[in-house]
Amino acid sequence: MQEADFSAFPNILHAGTDAPDGVLINAATGAETRLSDYWSTGPLVIEFGSGT
Repeated sequence: MQEADFSAFPNILHAGTDAPDGVLINAATGAETRLSDYWSTGPLVIEFGSGT
């Protein structure tokens, strides 16, 4: 796919755009942490999808 394929979705983040900071919640413990806590130590990759 090309970036142009996503032009129908005007509110998406484009390639190279910094991700917004946000809160992550550990599903097992309920503990909260911020994305910036992870990327402050180096690059961060987040994958969205299904493992099934």
